[in-house]
This record gives sequence, C-alpha cells and structure tokens, in this order.
Amino acid sequence: MLNKRVKVYISIIIALGISFLIYSMLKIPKDRTIDLILFGIFAVLAESMPIYITEEITVSVAFAVDLMALLIFGPYGGALIASMGTAFQIVKSEDGTLRHIFNLPYYKTLFNISELALSVGIAGLVFEYTGGVAGTYIYPKYLIPAVIAASVDYLLNTSIIAILLSLLTNKSFSYVVMKEIKWMVPNFLFLAFLGIVMTEAFVRIGYISFVLLFIPLFMVRYMFKLYIDLKQSYYDTINVLMKALDAKDKYTAGHSQSVERIAALLSRELGLSESHIERIRIAALLHDIGKIGVKEEVLNKPGKLTDEEMNIIREHPVKGYEILSEVPSLKDVALWVRYHHEWYNGSGYPDGLKGEEIPLEAQILSLADVFDALVSDRPYRDAFSQEEAYNIILDHEGTQFSPKLIDAFKKAFEKHREEFKHDI
Repeated sequence: MLNKRVKVYISIIIALGISFLIYSMLKIPKDRTIDLILFGIFAVLAESMPIYITEEITVSVAFAVDLMALLIFGPYGGALIASMGTAFQIVKSEDGTLRHIFNLPYYKTLFNISELALSVGIAGLVFEYTGGVAGTYIYPKYLIPAVIAASVDYLLNTSIIAILLSLLTNKSFSYVVMKEIKWMVPNFLFLAFLGIVMTEAFVRIGYISFVLLFIPLFMVRYMFKLYIDLKQSYYDTINVLMKALDAKDKYTAGHSQSVERIAALLSRELGLSESHIERIRIAALLHDIGKIGVKEEVLNKPGKLTDEEMNIIREHPVKGYEILSEVPSLKDVALWVRYHHEWYNGSGYPDGLKGEEIPLEAQILSLADVFDALVSDRPYRDAFSQEEAYNIILDHEGTQFSPKLIDAFKKAFEKHREEFKHDI
C-alpha cells in the first residue's frame, strides 16, 4: 500500500504533467501531427528496450530520443513525443511477462508519462531561454544551450524519481541519489552526446536518419546489456560464496551484507567516489571469506574459544587474502581483506600495522565489521543495543580506530541510524 505522502506526491506530479501535456497539445500546429506520430513510434521502440538494473529500476536509450525530440520540436512537441514513448511501450519483464499500458496500474502509467513530460518540457523551455532554436543545426551555435537542456532533463528526471524512491523507502533523498542513481551519470553523458548527434543527422538528411540511427542505438543498448549481465554474474558469484559461508557459520548469517551497507555509508561520509565505494562493498562482502577454511566446530563453538582456537580464527584474514589474491581483478580487495583486523595503534593482526600504514579501505571494513558484530548475537553473548555499540566504537578512538574514521562514523550514524541495523 502507498502511504499518504507517496499518494500526494504522485498526484501532484500527475496533475502538473497532464496539465503541461494538455497545454502542449494546444501549442502544436496541426501540420506537425504526422511528424509527432512518427517520432512517437521511434520513442516507443526506444522505451520498449530497457535494461533492468534492479526489479524496479531500469535504464534505456530513450533519453537520447527524448533529447532529440525537444531539440527538433521544442518543449511542447518534445514533451508529447516522450510521453507517447512511455505510454505505449511494451516491455518484457525479467520474469518473461509483457508489461504495457493495459496491464499496468493506471497511476504508474500516469506518473511515468507526467514526470517525462515535465522533465523534457522544462528542459525544452530552458533550451529556448538560453538561446537555442529548435529544428536547426545544433553545432556550433546552439551546442551550449543543448548541453544545458540535456543536463536539466537528466537532473529533473533523476530528482523526480529519487524523491519518489525516498518516500517509498523512507530513506533520505541524498542517500537514494548517491546509492541508486548517481552511477548512471556516465550513461547520461554518452546518451546526451548521442542525442545531439542524432539531431544533427535528422536536420541534415531527414527521416532516413531513423534507419541509420536505430542501428547505433540498438548497439549501445546491446553493449550496455552485456556490461550489466557481466556485472550481475560477478555479484551472483560473490553471493554464492556468501551463502556458502553463511551456511557454515550460522552465527554470522547476514553479517557480510550488513558490513557492506555500513562500509558504503562510511565511505560516502569520507567523500570517496562511487566506483571506489563499489570496490569497498565487494571487499565487505568478501571480508570473512577466509573462514571457509576454518573448522565448523571452531566457528560454531557455543562458548569462549581457547587460545589455540582463537589463533585458528585469526588466520582467516590471511586465508581470505590468499584466496582473493589469485583473482587478478581482486588484488586491491585482497589487501583490504588481509588488513581488516589491524588496529590504529598497531595491536591488531595479522601484520601489526598501525596508523596510516593501514589502508583506509581496510579501516572502513574494520569499523563496519566490529559494529555489526556488536549489534548481532554471538554464541558467547547477546547482541548489544545500537546505542551501546555506538559508545563502544567511540571508546576505541585512537586505539582501534582513527579519529578521522570515528568522525565519519558519527556523521553516518546520525544520518542513517536505521541502516546500521543487523540483517537477519
């Protein structure tokens, strides 16, 4: 069920979007109807080839077509074409079923139509306001207005969707943008370039450009799909390893996923890039992989470990390093895994590193690992509360953790307290 805030937000976007579309219909000359229909068909084809990032989030090459539409037909024609594309798309879902206007909830269709109409329409108005002239050559005279319009389109589209996701998930707007959407920026940059090139081609050679342009659009979509599939296969392999570890160590089920989430929050507070954070997330998921080589009776012993058993457990960072260092693409991750039990004051293991000798990524993993261990049950104790765990972490500033990391932890905990809960 949608909560009241979501319903109000969706209603506002729909009201604004439909109003803009009605106004657009009144502004378009009747002699351009055929052109709009032909471009609308092109937009439908582009919208009907999305790539699934998650079950709910997709990307498509339609952004290039929508940008092309607003640069050729202006804000009102562009809004109508973009809306036609999303209204009449026929999409094959991941489960194999077809989704179209007749089997989707009406409010989803109206919201999608409306947010695109607003994004494209306002971007078109910005294009004209900054000196752009629709339907003519973009390069070189109108290149800057076109780039500004593309940026406005992307930012508005992103913001409208991010606000909706924020309301649906009860997460902050900034968190949604950073985690779910920011990674799409390189995709936007390429499609914006492609949209401008497509506009130039259409102005020069007319509708024959549709045939020529659909081929590169399809190839872009195909290459991006290969990239996403390869990336998903990569994560699927990691998840299989995590399930194998969870099955062996029943007391730490869900631990790696919680460490991943906390490590990402700490990394963002430290200002690391999303590509860097993605590597840290992989390291977080794999940080305990060395425990696969530890006997189950030691891992699951219900009580205090002997010194000998503790020494066996302490071998897992090195074993994890040995496993991961065999994979060329995980050389950096292997080092971070090796050092995630080092202490800032040099009393950690396995190598007794201290201070800045310890990679920042390993320090992040260490704090995330300790916090989640504190708030989860163990064979020898019950879980601490979040507040208790928070204070324990702060008490170890300058010994186990660096002041810089503690400062990032305080800020992340204050902003995203719910995200610090242990996954069960």
